[in-house]
Amino acid sequence: MTDIDWSDCPIVERDPEKMGGEPTVRAWRVTADAVVGNYDYGIPPEEIAEMFTLPIDDVLAVLAYAKEVRHGHHAHSV
Repeated sequence: MTDIDWSDCPIVERDPEKMGGEPTVRAWRVTADAVVGNYDYGIPPEEIAEMFTLPIDDVLAVLAYAKEVRHGHHAHSV
C-alpha cells in the first residue's frame, strides 16, 4: 500500500461495495495503489495497463497524480 491520499485524484474513487473501500481507478476493480506499486517495482506503464486491462491514459493519470503528491506539489501530500 502506498502513502498517497487519493481523495483529490479525479479518476480514483472509493466505493465501500468495491474492493473493500480501497481507492480504485474509476469504474475498474483495480486499486490505485496496485498501479503505483507495480510501477515502483519497475513495471512499465504499458505493461501495467495490459496486466490490469486498464486504459493507458488511466494508468498514466494515476502515476502522474502519485508523482505530484510524492514531490509535494499537491495540497494533500503525505
